[in-house]
Amino acid sequence: MGARLDPTPAMRRYRVEVNSRGFTLSRTLAGPATRITRFVAALPPADLDAILAALDQVTEDDAWRRWASDGRPAEPDTSWTADPHSDGEAADPVWSVLRQIDQLTISGPWIVRFEQGLWSARIAYSDTESLRRALTAAV
Repeated sequence: MGARLDPTPAMRRYRVEVNSRGFTLSRTLAGPATRITRFVAALPPADLDAILAALDQVTEDDAWRRWASDGRPAEPDTSWTADPHSDGEAADPVWSVLRQIDQLTISGPWIVRFEQGLWSARIAYSDTESLRRALTAAV
């Protein structure tokens, strides 16, 4: 269980819950089409700046600073994304962001969920900066 942070106005419908190794990014009032697969999301392109604001909140939080001061992993590790109940593969360690007129498609080392109007994704701190770079390149 983590700590839910109060959203900034720039985050609009996005919320963040942090823990010692990563965070959960959530979007309220989402539809089921926001989750394409376990590792792929389709979000409104207008949400790009709100997602970046949420990443800012994560990297400004004490949990992030504690993780960073404890030493960052040298190599990406996506083994935690593999489904323990199947023979499924782990997520690709490289983020892919495709911005289209009607959809922002993001895939990478996260676990995407949708349930009862709430879209969410678990993201490791070690993948946060590379996600930010991929999103910024799509602006």
